[in-house]
Amino acid sequence: MSGDSELDLKSIRDMLGLGEPEVEEPTPFALSVAAALTNALASMRADGIIEVEDANADALANEIINVALESASLKKLPLRLVKTLIRSEFVEEVYGTDEEVSSKLRPFLDGI
Repeated sequence: MSGDSELDLKSIRDMLGLGEPEVEEPTPFALSVAAALTNALASMRADGIIEVEDANADALANEIINVALESASLKKLPLRLVKTLIRSEFVEEVYGTDEEVSSKLRPFLDGI
């Protein structure tokens, strides 16, 4: 493919008369969820409930934050998060039971 026929995203937006996309700022709720779940993950790692490689910690945090923000029910959120942690490719091992993980999440979720 020649360089003349290749268009980058900016060129396409310019041709269509579109400006640069606006970057949405996170809402206070999203920031609160992110802080709570990041702290919960750090606590579970420190307590040996889950094993996560340092290189995967941010990706795991983003994964569970997105699950939380997409959740339709705060009541079912702990269960969704437990399932996400168990199935996540970013978690090496879960040493706690479902109830232990859920119990560890609850105090952090209560602050949301």
